[in-house]
Amino acid sequence: MNKRQDQDETQLPADGKEQAGAAAGRRPASAADQAGAEELKAPPAMYAREGDPSLLPDEDEDEPADQPHAFAQFVRRTAAPAVAEPDDTPTSPLLPKQPRSLLDVGLSKAFLTDLALKIIHYSGTPALTQLIRRIGLGPGIVQQVITALAEERLVEVMSQSDLYTGNYRYRLTERGMQRVAQALERSRYAGPCPVTAEQYSEVVRRLHEYKQDLSRSRIKSVLGEMVLAPEVSDSVARALYSGKASLFYGPSGNGKTGILEGFAHGLDGVALVPYAVYAYGQTIRVFDQSIHEPVEEPDADAGVKEDTKMDRRWILIRRPAVILGAEMAEDSMDLAYDPTSRFYQAPAHIKAQGGVIIIDDFGRQKVSARDMLTRLMIPIERGWDTLSLTTGEKLTVPFSVQLLLGTNIAIKKLADDSLLRRILYKVEIPNPEQQEFTEVIRRVCLQKHVLVADGAVEYAVKKLYSQPRLKVRTSYARDLMDMLTESASFDGRDPVLDKESFDRVFRMFLVHETEDSGEEPSA
Repeated sequence: MNKRQDQDETQLPADGKEQAGAAAGRRPASAADQAGAEELKAPPAMYAREGDPSLLPDEDEDEPADQPHAFAQFVRRTAAPAVAEPDDTPTSPLLPKQPRSLLDVGLSKAFLTDLALKIIHYSGTPALTQLIRRIGLGPGIVQQVITALAEERLVEVMSQSDLYTGNYRYRLTERGMQRVAQALERSRYAGPCPVTAEQYSEVVRRLHEYKQDLSRSRIKSVLGEMVLAPEVSDSVARALYSGKASLFYGPSGNGKTGILEGFAHGLDGVALVPYAVYAYGQTIRVFDQSIHEPVEEPDADAGVKEDTKMDRRWILIRRPAVILGAEMAEDSMDLAYDPTSRFYQAPAHIKAQGGVIIIDDFGRQKVSARDMLTRLMIPIERGWDTLSLTTGEKLTVPFSVQLLLGTNIAIKKLADDSLLRRILYKVEIPNPEQQEFTEVIRRVCLQKHVLVADGAVEYAVKKLYSQPRLKVRTSYARDLMDMLTESASFDGRDPVLDKESFDRVFRMFLVHETEDSGEEPSA
């Protein structure tokens, strides 16, 4: 141990020096030390450089052990055993159990030591509890890794956070700084420990065997915000509930995007996603804060044994919904390698595992509709997908998502029958009839606080539907009321829908909608 560490230790009480020596690998950990290490339990969290309070998570050095995971409740509902199991039996085979040894982790010691060094480098001087959180492994395994680093003189004990639990703070030595520089050259990934490709496939495959039925009430709630003909609303509800690929088509402006986005934002159910996957010597980041919404840990009175706790390399999330639009390119469904960070990002459809992929404006992407359907529909049908690394290796993973497409292009122009027949549900969202549009305009006036004169709604609807070349869309109600509100603001008065105000904005709106005809329409 160098002179700098010796100076730090002189500031500790005598019993503190003895514990610090044990942490550095001078003697085997005592039973008391091991018992103290067992108390250092905390869920994984994204790290940040110490010293920047805005980046560091709120954390308590000596927080209590993990509580039973919310996913266990879901498992009990979907996979309850036929025979009651003893109390010491894991809750469900669906739960990935926390690794008990380095062999269970499945990664090399060299990878784990590099990962720990990088996390210490970015964290400053982390305590053992912080390392357990950020590495995402159990206290015993993390202590083994830190002890190995101390024996190689790559880290040193800086101070104690808690004398009684042995919660030491660590920092890199000069030799450790050299080693971490080499590790960062290989890969800059410094998040929670990845799962192996085999572990990922095993857990995801088990999850996919238990279908989570969508809530009928949730679907009805989404559709209740729309004004659709009864037969259209029924078809949409059945397609969404099926969990299978569905295509919603029809003229633009009639609510396809609203239906899909409303369904995505209120998607019920849960899923499991790893922070990252390790395959062929490469790290693939899967967890994405912009897509995945973690489910908060519930407060529970009863704990579970160490061997039944969920693997903290995984995170419980609400069922994911990925919404993609016209920005999709041909490489959007492949692994994305970052040459600066030297690790991969999983494509959007893999991040949506167990959830929903929504492709809006289908047919207007940079990749052809035929190629996109081929790329997605075939893996959905067979239940697995193949991803390619830049080094040429192929990674095969289970694949299960619900694919929802929205388009205003004629279906026959999108793809041939051999691909279209793979989409079982095809639902047309047509232009509204007068009765439906009347209800739409009433709702819009209420939402936008537009006062309505007697007979004004009926007058507006009749005038719209009397134009022979005008095909009324649902969105016209919102557009016209926006214009009416802005016009009233120009006049310095409150917005009121009456014959005069409607005629004023309708003249401007109508010219814009029929200018393709080359003729000047009558007011």
